[in-house]
Amino acid sequence: MNRELSSDEVTILIRSRKILKARGLPKDADVKSICEAAGISRKTGYQWADRLDEKRDTERQRKQEFDWLKAEHDELKRRFEDIRFENEGRKLAWEIHGVDELLADKKKAMKSRTKRKR
Repeated sequence: MNRELSSDEVTILIRSRKILKARGLPKDADVKSICEAAGISRKTGYQWADRLDEKRDTERQRKQEFDWLKAEHDELKRRFEDIRFENEGRKLAWEIHGVDELLADKKKAMKSRTKRKR
């Protein structure tokens, strides 16, 4: 073989060997003999295998989407904390510098000026 087997492939091969042994089938059983032992046609056997592959692909896609959503959620939480921290700092600065009172005084002064002009 030119390429190495993935961990999933190794796991599948080992599990298949265990199943063959447990069912009394030879280690080098081909697709035809496996399907005969199951009481199904080769076509049905391949359909089952394809269905299982599709299911695994769907699960893999869902896991990837979940991982992406989790990462996105973590990023949004971090950004929310940054903004919350900034807002708390602004509120504290307004309290320290008495901005509310200054704005209230300025508003009173503007009202009194507009009343005089009339």
